[in-house]
Amino acid sequence: MVMFRTFFSLILVLLLAGCSPDYNWRQVQVAGGAVTAFFPDKPRTESRNLQFDGHELAFSLTSASVQDTLFAVGYAPLPGPIQGDATARKAFASAVIASLYQSLGQQPPSTLPAMGEPFVIDGESQGRALRLKVAVWLTDQALIEGIVTAAADAFPQDQAEEFLRGISLAPGLR
Repeated sequence: MVMFRTFFSLILVLLLAGCSPDYNWRQVQVAGGAVTAFFPDKPRTESRNLQFDGHELAFSLTSASVQDTLFAVGYAPLPGPIQGDATARKAFASAVIASLYQSLGQQPPSTLPAMGEPFVIDGESQGRALRLKVAVWLTDQALIEGIVTAAADAFPQDQAEEFLRGISLAPGLR
């Protein structure tokens, strides 16, 4: 009987070890609560200023990595003059989406993906085949990006979809 319990305990420990998740999902408020996202590990945030059409934009990127996959939410509040100009907002969003394609050595399509709809870019960076799964949201006040990137042959499709589905904008931002 003791041998059976020891064997059962060993099997249980092995099963639990096999279920040990690489992904430890947690809900995180991003950009001062403007965005909520579920990250697969403890995220960190980096910020920098960007220039667009003579305007300075504060850009923050909150990201977490699991193995060689990066999960990130980018947030850029729009300066007043761009907030009030629908054409400038759209031009900024188009420039951001085009830069994602170009960063992987790809030509942006003539018709860019719709706002809020996930899309995939396959390309190369530093000699590696990479895949990005991205969604970009544009509101009157901000541009938000959800990005998952990994080696093309090891891309975690299910986790990428889960991450992008878990991104939500604060009611005042929509």
